[in-house]
Amino acid sequence: MIATSQLKLILAVVWGACVGISFSVEASPEDRPPFYKIDYKGETSYLLGSIHIGKADFYPMAPQIESLFESAGSLVVEADTTNADINALINKYGIKSVPADIKTQAALESYCRPMERMCQAMSGFAPWLQSMQFGVVRFEALGYTANYGVEQRFISKNRDRPLLELESTEFQFSLMSSFDDTTQWKMVKETIEAPDDEMLALVDAWRSGDAKELNALMEGSMIDNGDVEMVEKILWHRNVGMAEKIGELMQDKQIIQPLFILVGAGHVVGPKSIVKELLKRGAKVKNCWELSCS
Repeated sequence: MIATSQLKLILAVVWGACVGISFSVEASPEDRPPFYKIDYKGETSYLLGSIHIGKADFYPMAPQIESLFESAGSLVVEADTTNADINALINKYGIKSVPADIKTQAALESYCRPMERMCQAMSGFAPWLQSMQFGVVRFEALGYTANYGVEQRFISKNRDRPLLELESTEFQFSLMSSFDDTTQWKMVKETIEAPDDEMLALVDAWRSGDAKELNALMEGSMIDNGDVEMVEKILWHRNVGMAEKIGELMQDKQIIQPLFILVGAGHVVGPKSIVKELLKRGAKVKNCWELSCS
């Protein structure tokens, strides 16, 4: 079995965890990750598209992001893993020994030769969970770690303000485990075979706020690979639910406003994004790089 700390690292690439880290390196002044102001029925919130791995030089972020975070009443994330029983969820959704198909097995044998012990330790876990771990390992090889993910950084600085969630950790575990074995092994194969340039392009697109490129690399790449079901379940359906939840939280009189909301960048770009769903519901959404929101 893998140690609990390692399992949390596996999950951090998708969901994040509270990690106390000092961020003192100056971020690039050109960094403009997707950032929006939401006005809805008399309330205001701020929506930051996040990335779940990073480097120290991501922080501090642009002054308007840092300022609006500091003045926010509540922090909202996709799922608050700090209050989740991770071990129980792994036992429920992540323990499953499934033989890989021939092509994936061949790819795994090649990929795992220099890291045999890690691969052996992962072999008893469901393929979707193995895919997450391999993603962490591959980004680490490129110099990025989950410890510098955006959620971790902002949760660690949240002080005693309310920490709210749009979904739940169990919902996300259940979602990933709902894919059939063939699809899950496809996730593994695509993770270990993704070109380094494509992985680096994703980070660059996030840092520059290139919404078109982000959408092409995330949603577009899945569609091109024939993974329409994955796009629908991981992005489109969740975007509808998260937009609805944002509206509910903004209208909840028991919640301290304004909200500072963090969701994965893939959820805030594209024609079926959270931004588009909020607009459908009558919200006004402004790109904070086109007109400053601070």
